Amino acid sequence: MSKGKKNIEVTLDTQNVNGEEREVLFVGKQEVGFIRQMDEEKFEAVFDEDNVFKAKSLDEGIELLISQYNLHKG
Repeated sequence: MSKGKKNIEVTLDTQNVNGEEREVLFVGKQEVGFIRQMDEEKFEAVFDEDNVFKAKSLDEGIELLISQYNLHKG
């Protein structure tokens, strides 16, 4: 038997932290990480202190955070 499909809410919220604007990613009510724009075409996706990734776009940063969340949830 297969499990039924489960809808999971993923949201992106713009927050200003210490004068820095960042896009914070939530899965349900849990904060997964955030994405900050380094310059016009460079982004940084931060899952935690040890997992910081370079991205070429906001969408790529979102994908990186979701993949890290799926890898580390449990």
